[in-house]
Amino acid sequence: MRRPLALIIAGSGIGLFIGLSIGIAAGGTAYNGAVFLVPLGAFIGWLISTKSDQAEDLSNNSPSPISEQGGGGAERFGEGIGAVVSSALTIAATVWNFHIDLLQLLGLLPTFIKQPLLFLGLAIVATMLFPPFLVVYFFCWLGASHFGISEEGQYRAIIK
Repeated sequence: MRRPLALIIAGSGIGLFIGLSIGIAAGGTAYNGAVFLVPLGAFIGWLISTKSDQAEDLSNNSPSPISEQGGGGAERFGEGIGAVVSSALTIAATVWNFHIDLLQLLGLLPTFIKQPLLFLGLAIVATMLFPPFLVVYFFCWLGASHFGISEEGQYRAIIK
């Protein structure tokens, strides 16, 4: 499965998961949030894939599929699932990097780098205002950890 397709599928899946728990009311009627968030998630996955394709073009590497090996249907299905999970972690790491950029814009990033437990404190405070935030924050941290965040890199995920 090619990386852009895996990112689009992962974005759609994340949009579906989040959208099934919310609704959108407009124009005298209401819709399930998935109607709006599935295409939005697919679009975000596509945007991330174009950004990673541009980075590959700049480094003179041709974009390659995640797996070029042929095989049985079960093996290809397993590789497809792995590609989608990897893409979901990429999207989560991208959201984490946005969070780090926002902290830097507010001038709070140096404080968070000196005291890493403030990330946990931020998650707890934000969860008091918006309870599902803790789950989202955890998965974003998980995605960023998959790409190796560290204090030396200012807790930014280096997405490959």
